Amino acid sequence: MGRWVVVVDRSIGNQNDVDEVAHFEGSRDEARARLYEIACTHRPGVGLRQKRRQVYRIGEGDAYYVNVEGAMTTHRVMYRLAELAWSTHPESWPWAWK
Repeated sequence: MGRWVVVVDRSIGNQNDVDEVAHFEGSRDEARARLYEIACTHRPGVGLRQKRRQVYRIGEGDAYYVNVEGAMTTHRVMYRLAELAWSTHPESWPWAWK
C-alpha cells in the first residue's frame, strides 16, 4: 500500500499554478483509478461553467491532460499521480491519510 497525492498543474493564459488535489493510501491500481476519476470530474477553476471536457491519458495512466472549455475561458490542466518515496516525519503531516 502506497501513500499517494494527485497534483494538478493549471495553465490559464500566461499563469501557471500547481496544487495538491487529493491525498490517500492504496495500491497503484486504486491510485490510478482515483486519478482518472479526478481528471474527469475535478473543477480546475472557481466558477467554471463547463461546456466541454476532453481527457487524454499520458503513458500508462499516471498522468492526464485535460482540456476544459468553459463559457468564458478554456482551462488546460495536467493531473499527475505521485507516490510518497520518503519523508522525515511521515506521522506529522498536516493532513489525514484516512
